[in-house]
Amino acid sequence: MSDQSTGFLGDASTAFVKKASEGAANRAVNAIVDICKKKFGEAQVSLGTAFTLYLKNARQRYNKVKTIATGTQPRSIIGSNDLYVQIGVSYQGKEYSTQSIEKLLPISKHLLIEGTGGAGKSMLMRYLFLDTSYGGNYVPILLELHRIGSLTSKDVSIATVLELVYSRMREFDVRLDSEQFEYSLVSGKYLFLFDGFDEIPEHLARDAADAVQGFCAKYPDNPCVITSRPIASITPLETFSRLNVLPLTKAQTVMLASKIWDEDEKTWEFCDQLDKSLFEQYRDFAENPLLLTMMFLTFMRSLSITEHLSEFYQRAYEALYRTHDNLNKGSFKREFKCKTLDERQFERLLSSFCFQSYFREEDEFSEARILSYLKKGIERLGLTNVDAADYLLDLQNIVCIIIKNGDSYRFSHPSFQAYFAAYYTCYMADEVQNRWFKSLLGHDILAKIDYCDLLYQLEPNRFAENALEDGLRALQEKVGKTADPNLSFLKEIFDCIRLSQDQSRIYYRSSSGADQVALFDRFIGKKRYWHTEDRVNRSRESYEAIRKILEKNNHDFLSFDDIDSTLGLSDEERGELYQAIIDYHQIALLRTAVWQWLADQDEKRNKLESSSNLTALLDAL
Repeated sequence: MSDQSTGFLGDASTAFVKKASEGAANRAVNAIVDICKKKFGEAQVSLGTAFTLYLKNARQRYNKVKTIATGTQPRSIIGSNDLYVQIGVSYQGKEYSTQSIEKLLPISKHLLIEGTGGAGKSMLMRYLFLDTSYGGNYVPILLELHRIGSLTSKDVSIATVLELVYSRMREFDVRLDSEQFEYSLVSGKYLFLFDGFDEIPEHLARDAADAVQGFCAKYPDNPCVITSRPIASITPLETFSRLNVLPLTKAQTVMLASKIWDEDEKTWEFCDQLDKSLFEQYRDFAENPLLLTMMFLTFMRSLSITEHLSEFYQRAYEALYRTHDNLNKGSFKREFKCKTLDERQFERLLSSFCFQSYFREEDEFSEARILSYLKKGIERLGLTNVDAADYLLDLQNIVCIIIKNGDSYRFSHPSFQAYFAAYYTCYMADEVQNRWFKSLLGHDILAKIDYCDLLYQLEPNRFAENALEDGLRALQEKVGKTADPNLSFLKEIFDCIRLSQDQSRIYYRSSSGADQVALFDRFIGKKRYWHTEDRVNRSRESYEAIRKILEKNNHDFLSFDDIDSTLGLSDEERGELYQAIIDYHQIALLRTAVWQWLADQDEKRNKLESSSNLTALLDAL
């Protein structure tokens, strides 16, 4: 195990150190400076020093990172005390190395790398920045896209992206003025690394995508890499080739586990058990760097791992709250600033803060902003003798859920924010929770699917009843009165069809009635029906039928209004198209599952109402 890990690590680190120590002239910097000198004159450009401080300062910033395991102690991405393990990506079924940007550019100069939360996307972007900064072919610029969140829709433009990119360089003391920088973009010697498209607020996502794509089109010779969680709806980044982050292999998992903390007996025991059994037993956790780190923390505390994600986050939090310092064999024990709060109160206040900030789509805060959230939570929960500033220090230094970078505060990972937002929802009374979901549904709740997943794990019955049942009953009432319930059901939850750009699947744009059905299908419906081989074959046949009709009419997108009135289909053709869509999406099976679940809910309540003794009541419950 250790030989394999050391070999993999040694190759990556040796290559990086060799590249960093070569000291060769940076070809990209020279090319950019030469272009600027021709335009502005040698006296107006800082020659080779234009980027010296920028690269030095940015390397120092991006090569240091704090994690939920390392707490307040920063670690290196690469170099001494390094934490990074290379991840793989795939494109059209083929695996590609991320050892350097040159390994990826044969695919395209415009790349969208998608991966779930904690898959290592941000670490990869930092690594690519560091590696490229020494490579000579490009000057890298890393921009966190959540910065767009402070803008309004009318402010998001190509010029906005340019200003954000240049302001990021100014933060690290680049010695080109804005006019020189804009002109230098024609050199094609910049690498743009835009991290976290999914962190852009929903109402700005389309405008931001158009602005980024317009920016890249204006300066097409500069490669651009964007990272994002998988986008639930039709991706707005049509001009980018989509790559997927691959899960960690067992060798990568063991290697990363060996780097998380000091090399002691527990660390090697965890690595040994990963290698022998834990990786296969908990593959869904172990393949993700963040969840693997949480596995490590919970293992350090209890020498066991849970299988449920909500319980997993809870145990990880408990490990951070109670035993983080014990990883250092008890040599140091931090004291809480907020000594009047017990563990439950501490957790309630954290969940209040997470809930409020999560649904305001904020995950980065000024000190004043985060303190205002905490003060409101303290007041809301009726906590006395609690100072918001002391509590913030505890979040940073004890549980390590909040980290400070410069003048801003962020979650060590957004998954904690989603979990505690769900946790807070559990404390709502049924009436309040029901009213909350009525407000939330219809506002693209699927963009908050992490929250829904965790809340369903925490309270499956309450979530189904308070979030889904009223909407599904209204849908049943409306559809049940129609002559063709399957077609009516389809039109209530979708309003169009669209062929994907690579013509591999059919997309549906959700209508306002789709949220409850989509959540039912995710959490409940799939337990009631499944994709047999026959149904899969029928789905393929339906897809081909839909694709042929779309191509025949020179469309890749059709609204149901088009199908019904403007497309000029005969009644037979229209009927065949709708039937193909119904079969493709298994509408009849889904509708039947919804109706049956509602009937089961009625039966359960009838049993409860008619139960007259303890035994009958227990059976009904």
